[in-house]
Amino acid sequence: MNRSKSTLQLIEQIIVIAVFAVCAAVCVNIIATSYLMTARAVDTRNALSVAETAAEGFKAVGGNMDDVRLFFDEDWLPAEADEAAFVLELTRTQGELVIFADIRVTRADGEYLLSLQTAARGFLHE
Repeated sequence: MNRSKSTLQLIEQIIVIAVFAVCAAVCVNIIATSYLMTARAVDTRNALSVAETAAEGFKAVGGNMDDVRLFFDEDWLPAEADEAAFVLELTRTQGELVIFADIRVTRADGEYLLSLQTAARGFLHE
């Protein structure tokens, strides 16, 4: 009888350990996912900030500027192309009365972060 009780207790403990292991695996997955989502949100916020700055600069010069390609490191500081983690590209096109700019921010590997469109009054001087 005593042996039967100890066997049931052992099975019960194994089941409890298995349930805790499954719960721990789910928690680790949730924490890892939230970390990645937070990092992505920070990158998107910083990308929006540099894109808005580029748009304001574009408007400030009335759209009279060349196409721009800027490079940033992991901390969003200006960097050389070979050290870049992020890339901002500003491409302009002439409309009838305004100059349009498409601003696109990507990771250096090409992964899309965001794009922004803006316009400025003026004419291209080519």
